[in-house]
Formats: sequence, C-alpha cells, structure tokens
Amino acid sequence: MKTYCNPFFLFLLISFLIVSSCKNTQTTNDLPLSEKKPSKYTTCQLVEKEFINKGGKITEYKELYLRCSIQDYFIKICEGKVTLKELEKYIDKGITVEMEIKDGMWDHCNEDPAYAQSRMGTYVVIHKIIE
Repeated sequence: MKTYCNPFFLFLLISFLIVSSCKNTQTTNDLPLSEKKPSKYTTCQLVEKEFINKGGKITEYKELYLRCSIQDYFIKICEGKVTLKELEKYIDKGITVEMEIKDGMWDHCNEDPAYAQSRMGTYVVIHKIIE
C-alpha cells in the first residue's frame, strides 16, 4: 500500500500551525488596571459616622459611609436611587451595591456656585442594593 502526501497540503498544515501558535493570548489579568472592566457590584460595610462641622465640633447629625477595604466613602444619597430608609437596615453590616465613585461637592445636589463652601472630595452614589 502506497501513501502519498500532497506537498501543498503539508505546506498549508504547517503554515496554519505556525500562525495559530503566534496568536495573542493576553488575558484580562495581564491588562493594566485602567483597561480592566470594573465589576458591576461592590461589597462593603455600611458605617455611620458623626458629622463634624467646619469648626471641628461633633454634631448629633450622623452620615453614612461605605467602608471598602481601608477607605471610607461618603454616600451622597440625593444623587442615588436608594433612600436613607432603605440603607438604614444595613448599618454596621456588609452590603452589596451597584455604585458609582464620583468627585465633587458632598453636601449639595445642585450645581449652584453659591454652595462653593460645601465639603468636596470623592464620594459614592448608590444605584441599587443587591439582595
């Protein structure tokens, strides 16, 4: 019995193997942080802190923060879709939320420049609580 191998077929097979072995196989773990797609949900601890006014005095008013890892993020409730009442049952507990991290004024929801004395910085807006 005689076997015959077509040289053209052999050339195509070797070419295919070479090309497929050179394919880019970069995974998402190899991507820089700025190119990774963020997770849709975040799990943190919801904590309550006393409000300290500009004079450094502690008031009886309390504010909610998300404690994620080592950072506490102020929750700007008026921009989110979750109410204070919905959040209260999670105080001092873990909570999974769909959120957005923003930078700007904490104390006012309108963009009126008259409120320039508002506290400013990084805060979170909660869009949804994941049960």
